[in-house]
Amino acid sequence: MNYEIGQKYDFYGKIENINPSTYDTYACNVTSEAGESLIVRVDKEINLSLNKIYYFKTEAIAFKEKIHLLAKLVVIIGEMKLDDDEKERLMRVFYHYAPIDLAEVRKGIEAKLQAIENPVIAEITKYILDKYQDDFYLFPAATKYHHAYISGLAYHTNSMLKLADGFLAVYPFLSADLVYAGVILHDVAKILEFDTFEGSEYTIKGRLLGHITMGANIIDQAAIALGHADTEEAMLLQHIMISHHYYGNFGSPKRPNIAEALIIHFLDNIDSKVCVLGEELALIETGDLTSPIGVLDRERYYKHKLAKH
Repeated sequence: MNYEIGQKYDFYGKIENINPSTYDTYACNVTSEAGESLIVRVDKEINLSLNKIYYFKTEAIAFKEKIHLLAKLVVIIGEMKLDDDEKERLMRVFYHYAPIDLAEVRKGIEAKLQAIENPVIAEITKYILDKYQDDFYLFPAATKYHHAYISGLAYHTNSMLKLADGFLAVYPFLSADLVYAGVILHDVAKILEFDTFEGSEYTIKGRLLGHITMGANIIDQAAIALGHADTEEAMLLQHIMISHHYYGNFGSPKRPNIAEALIIHFLDNIDSKVCVLGEELALIETGDLTSPIGVLDRERYYKHKLAKH
């Protein structure tokens, strides 16, 4: 777009770079919804953050023989009264977003939550999901390796719940209540492990404690708040949490010692690896090999002619 000096321009944009300045304003490199790279000058008293989306009201000005956009108003979208559909639209425009219909994923997770019959397990799980649900449906499941995009945590959780139904049908001795609750809660502390929903960095607690320890603490705190601290159900949920990575060098201080914990380990392992495999296969042509895949021991996989994409 050709910008004319004196004209006003309003738009959403994501901060890509911030350039400190000795002037009364500083320059930011901003990507617009249309993918344009813009230079926006912002009052030095306003602090903006990298990789965040803002709404800008600007006016085109001449600055050192170039046209810059001078911000008259800057509002981070988190402070705007936007409906869920508009927020999701902006997230899809500016970030790598899970390949899902978020409303359908939310409906699937909520349906499994409602299916839990044991009152103690149901109350603890609902208490935690209600407390963290805004971030739960926004955060990634990892900084890299698997489901490392916006809403990846919810996508991963819902996929595991779908897989769980097959296991429950084949192995009726399993407690559906424990499996559903364990799946919903197993990665909930990822929202405390990562610094933002972009999942680019770990928090100090995330680095020092990890999501497994923090997740066990979240369950314990919920159980105490609800008067369920000394129940077997709370203990079993904590056991699922601390054992779902199975190995100590992967963060689990205990191996699974109940059937449901073992199943959740397998469900987690299947989805975190097969989802990545599918994404890698989608990038190549029939007859080619994928790049080495980290979560699959850096093996390369062949895309045969019977593949469905």
